[in-house]
Amino acid sequence: MGNEHGKAGGGTATPAGIQSMDEALQKRFAKGIQFNMKIVLKGDRNTGKTCLFNRMGGKPFQEAYIPTMEIQVTSILWSYKVTSDTVKVEVWDVVDKGKVHKKEAKGGLKIFNTTPDEEEEEEGEGEGGKKVLDATFLNVYKGCNGVVLVFDMTKMWTWKYVERELPKVPFDIPVIVLGNFKDLGEHRVITRDEIRVFLRSVRPDGSSEILYAESSMKNAFGLMHLHKFLSVPFLQMQQDMLLQQIKVSREQMLAARDELSTASTTEDQNYDMFLARLQQAAEQRRKKAQQQREEESDLCL
Repeated sequence: MGNEHGKAGGGTATPAGIQSMDEALQKRFAKGIQFNMKIVLKGDRNTGKTCLFNRMGGKPFQEAYIPTMEIQVTSILWSYKVTSDTVKVEVWDVVDKGKVHKKEAKGGLKIFNTTPDEEEEEEGEGEGGKKVLDATFLNVYKGCNGVVLVFDMTKMWTWKYVERELPKVPFDIPVIVLGNFKDLGEHRVITRDEIRVFLRSVRPDGSSEILYAESSMKNAFGLMHLHKFLSVPFLQMQQDMLLQQIKVSREQMLAARDELSTASTTEDQNYDMFLARLQQAAEQRRKKAQQQREEESDLCL
């Protein structure tokens, strides 16, 4: 940590408790944000999506399971290894159907007969009938650059979710399927081979990549692999931008050629008219000079 005697670029004192930024980072951030990238995390409940969301945001692992009630979003800064471009990655922790805690009646008395799950949570609407922000409320894949589908390798029903959801992801969006709870791998209920057979069959040729990796949020295994995966949607986004620039450039080139072709038949390419314009301009300059000399002569008199 910095201290009051520390110095940062240009001899400026670094205040106590503030860490001075490395010079290379200063140069990188001085350029500002060059790209914005949206990454969506999806999966069934209790698969570790929010743990992954927190890990990506730099927060520590939490052992206790706390259900996520609605979509939450965070932003992290990331950069591709061979460029100095700074990328703002917007990470969405997506909830398919939002839930809110019911309020108990005064005195703790039950108003209706409900199951324990229904007592604790209610789907759809929050206080005052306000809609909970979930995947039924908006299209989370709109503007999306990459998808992380998370499942628990020890629970078959979470893999069934992936089988249902993966075909819904637009084919032009790269996906990584993340088998979580690797630390409980001895209890896994689906094999790598079964997973890869399905992933190879779900998209037609020419679609964006579907990759597979395994992880454990408990010890951060697999996070580096996920960090590397971000280069896939980034490079695809960069490629799409370059192709769009090439398209615009090609259209401008065709327009320039048409303009030149049209100009070749106009008076701009008529040599006799060009000479006549030169003579006219020369005559105007001569008359103007003559007029100035006459005015100067009158002033002398």
